[in-house]
Order: sequence, then C-alpha cells, then structure tokens
Amino acid sequence: MELSRETVAGVIGAAIAVLLQITVAPAITLFEAVPNFIVAFCIVRAVATPAASGSVMPLVLGLLFDLMGGGPVGALAFVLVLVTFLASRLFMALNNDTLFMPVAIMLACIMLVEVMYGLIVVVCGADVPLGEAFLYRTLPCMLYDCVIGLLLYPIAARVMVDRPRVQPGTPVLR
Repeated sequence: MELSRETVAGVIGAAIAVLLQITVAPAITLFEAVPNFIVAFCIVRAVATPAASGSVMPLVLGLLFDLMGGGPVGALAFVLVLVTFLASRLFMALNNDTLFMPVAIMLACIMLVEVMYGLIVVVCGADVPLGEAFLYRTLPCMLYDCVIGLLLYPIAARVMVDRPRVQPGTPVLR
C-alpha cells in the first residue's frame, strides 16, 4: 500500500505544527495572544487539499492542543473538525482558480475557529467577561493565526498537492 503525497505531507506538517505550538508559540506571545500553529495548519490543509483533508487529523490535533492547554478538553477538537469540514466543502464549491478564494475561505475559517473556541471557553466557565475575552484574546489570536495561515498556504499548496506523474516517453501537451 502506497501512501499518497498528501497523506505523508499532512502527517509531517502536523508533527511540525505540534512542535511549533510547544516550542515557538510560547516564545512569541504578545500580551495574551498566543499563536495557534495547529489551527492555522488544519485550516490551510483543508483548503490546500480539500478532497483528502478528512476529519481525523483535526480531531487528533485539537485534542492534543486541548490536553496541552488550559481550555476545556475536546473544545478545539470539536471546533476544528467542524470548521475544517466547512472549509474543505466551501473551497470545493467556490474554487475559481484564483488566489482570492482560498485565501478568503482560509481567513474566514480561521476567524470562525477562534470565535467559536473563545465562546466555548467562556461558556465553560472562564473567569473573563465575553467582551473582554473577545477583545483581548480572541481578536489578537485571530490576527496572529491569519498571518501564520497566509505564510503557510503557499508552502502547503506546493508541497501537499499530489500532482499526476508523467510516465517517461509520454508526450506532454503544452
């Protein structure tokens, strides 16, 4: 059984995202805003490879983040599965071979993840009022994650997409 390029690149990317979340994210925290490499990776992967993205990797990565962080266990996993599914379906429906659509879908979905996760954390008993949580945590994290997603998307679009291989001796149409 041969693994596809999308699967191998996804597993390697997930491992890198977890390592960056553990090592780099705490070091580049601004005030209360901590970048979330896991969210950015999952959304970028859902847009870069919509047919092969699936829901297992967002579930596992979300659970890992929940177990490492201080939020409710299962919250980010639930939100990531839901939003990555939405992102992949939106991209398959709205793709028009321009750069605008994947970037717009990716940014909107990253924002949706942060807002939904923030709401779940507040509802589950955080000692912060909703407005303050949104203004001082959700909004800055959302912007941080969007920048990370914008940096990751060109790499993911190049590395993760499995292109058809041309057999030697096959004429190439130009």
